[in-house]
Parts: sequence; structure tokens; C-alpha cells
Amino acid sequence: MSMLTLNGQVLNVFDQAASTDKETGEIRPAKSRVQIMAENELQNGQKRHELVNLTAEDPDLYRKLAGKVVSVPVGAFVASGTVMFYALKGQKPSILAAATGAAPARTAEPAPGRGPGAVA
Repeated sequence: MSMLTLNGQVLNVFDQAASTDKETGEIRPAKSRVQIMAENELQNGQKRHELVNLTAEDPDLYRKLAGKVVSVPVGAFVASGTVMFYALKGQKPSILAAATGAAPARTAEPAPGRGPGAVA
């Protein structure tokens, strides 16, 4: 069982071409990505929609889920002050009840006095 899940609507699946890191010359392999629209509830009660891109281990699975609200087991890390998510390998998304809508993308907003991307 995953500690974190990303809940939202599957909008798109696309293929990202291989690329080369300009600083190191390392070649990054091509990969498939899924775009999920998540809803993040703010501390003031307002909602912010957020498009999250995840690497898709099985892009055909996500293509079949296009338009559906899903829950995806994820991990998270901070890069350049922004929380980034990745789908956990070997884990599959599950369909959520349509009436729930897109649920929060994060478990918490930044704690007061912490920088952007900090999670309480």
C-alpha cells in the first residue's frame, strides 16, 4: 500500500521523445507520460486545479482510463522548490466513484513560514 496517492481525472497520455542533458550529455530514454488534472484544496478553503504529469509504466492502461477520475499510488520529491510526483512502479491506478470529482493532489499545503513546495 502506498503512503501517498494522487487523485484526479486522466486527461491525456503522450509519448515524450528521448533527450540529451545539456550539462552532462546523458541520454534520457523516451517515455510515456499521463496527464492528470487534480484539485488541490487550499488552506483558505478555495480550490486550485493542477495538471500533474506522471511517467506511465503502462500507457495503454491509462488510455483506457481517459476521462475517468482515478487514484494513483505515487511517490514525491522536491525539485527547484516544487513538489514533483511519480507513479510507483508495479502499482496500478484505481477508478474512483464519479460523484467524488477530482480530489486533492497533495495531503497538505505548505506550512506557515516554509518555502514553496514545502509540505507540512
